[in-house]
Amino acid sequence: MILLESLFFILPTYVANGCASLSTSIPILKNWSTPIDFGHEWKGKRILGDGKTFRGILFGTFCGILVGILEFFIAKHIDFQHLGQFKDATLVFFLKLSFLLGFGGLVGDLVKSLIKRRLGIKRGRPWPPFDQTDFLIGGLLFSSLLYFPGWTMTFILFIMTPVVHLFSNITAYLLKLKDVWW
Repeated sequence: MILLESLFFILPTYVANGCASLSTSIPILKNWSTPIDFGHEWKGKRILGDGKTFRGILFGTFCGILVGILEFFIAKHIDFQHLGQFKDATLVFFLKLSFLLGFGGLVGDLVKSLIKRRLGIKRGRPWPPFDQTDFLIGGLLFSSLLYFPGWTMTFILFIMTPVVHLFSNITAYLLKLKDVWW
């Protein structure tokens, strides 16, 4: 049961991370494709790169919040052992938490990209285990401003997230939504 509760808790982060990549296929967001670093360099290297856009941050965060709204209604009908207070939580709580989880996850990914550029690792190249945990770390750090799920669930999330990440990336690759399987 704690695996499902862990997935329920972190789902806005997972969805935000995945939807940020999918935002390129949303025509209405075309004008938001400006890179967050505006194409600037730092010591001869791009700060973040073309793949980190305002479109991705906005769409990813929005999708994470939508998941949080859905979770609010689901939580009213589920008896959680480890997330007990979720049953009585308000919609405002779920909106705040899902924003922090989604936006925090995307900020974690931005920080990882900044470090990769400093280390000379090109955009799109793998950097395990950070590619699989950057968004988790960001989501947990930001969400802890409002709610911390406990050390047991945090440990489970660090075990579960690389598996979920790999599975979702392979699925996206097979569906031709990604160019690489990692």
